[in-house]
Order: sequence, then C-alpha cells, then structure tokens
Amino acid sequence: MEIYNDILTAISLEITNNNDYREDGAGAKPTRVQLKSNLAYDKFARYLTELENKNMIKHYPLSITERGNDFLKDYQRIADFVLEMGIKYMDFSEEDMKK
Repeated sequence: MEIYNDILTAISLEITNNNDYREDGAGAKPTRVQLKSNLAYDKFARYLTELENKNMIKHYPLSITERGNDFLKDYQRIADFVLEMGIKYMDFSEEDMKK
C-alpha cells in the first residue's frame, strides 16, 4: 500500500508541477515519477500495470483517476488515524511515529 501511495503521490505532484508551467494539461512524466517513487524501473513498471488494472491511473498520459484520488484520501486518513492513536495511547511523540 505504501508503494501505491508513493507512486500516486508522485504522479499527483508531477501533474501539479507540470500544470504550473504548461497549458496543455499533459500527464506526469513516468521517469520523474519513477525517481520520486525511488523504485527500480522493472518494479515501477510492474506497479504501474497493477495500478492501471485497478483503475487507479491512466497510463497515456500518466494521470490519476477518481479511484486513485480516493485511495490517496483514504490512505492519508488512515495514516493520520494511526499517528493519532500512537500518540494518544502508546505515549509516542509525533517524531517517533514518523521514524
């Protein structure tokens, strides 16, 4: 799940950055997403295929679908919940939880 989140987040950031400079609304560049995701190319390609099969991304141009955006929102909600529970019930600091 973390890898899916990393890839989808990288695509989202790339699209946001591209749209700041380009008016054609082109999707994210796969090589830049791969680098931001910190994955080897073969693994990255496999995960892209999985995300496309799950209808979370469109490959041409590389962009996130509504389902992919829903995943990102749900993932963040879960991460926030886990962080809050760890701080509240396990007496961890926020810094400890992010390590």
